[in-house]
Amino acid sequence: MRKVVLVAVAVCVLAFTAWRIMSPIGDPRTRAEHEHGITLPASARNIQCKGDASRGFLDRGAATMFEMSTNDLPAFFAQLRVRSRSAPARATGDPTVNGYNVWPQDSPTFVPGNEQYGGFRRTWYGEAIPVEMLSCSSPKGDWLHIEIWTLGGSASIVKMFTDWN
Repeated sequence: MRKVVLVAVAVCVLAFTAWRIMSPIGDPRTRAEHEHGITLPASARNIQCKGDASRGFLDRGAATMFEMSTNDLPAFFAQLRVRSRSAPARATGDPTVNGYNVWPQDSPTFVPGNEQYGGFRRTWYGEAIPVEMLSCSSPKGDWLHIEIWTLGGSASIVKMFTDWN
């Protein structure tokens, strides 16, 4: 009986290790692209991933924030199926804050304020200015939320959330 238990434990450890190696969780770029179903531009940097998309079946989400070259925004937008666009309701804010933050309260999408989607850290210098929010069809989930913030000049911040209900 003891040998059976040890073999079962060994099989579980090997299965978990194989899953971990195959899982996109280790590399933030791979994780973000897998969970949101879109390709990040080559200029994407300081990629932060949050959420519980890899667990469960329903009522889960993936949140990602990164910096990128503003020049890459048109190609990034080209892969999105945009349902609606919204200008910010306030001129200033903090992209690390979830919820409606600076975006209109009647927006069809948002980044939930739940703890598992929070904890983004500031990776840039200067003030981030909100530019536009996109509510999109999601290639992976029920919907895709995109926020664009400018850092002035040639840099932007993108914040994304994919929701599964």
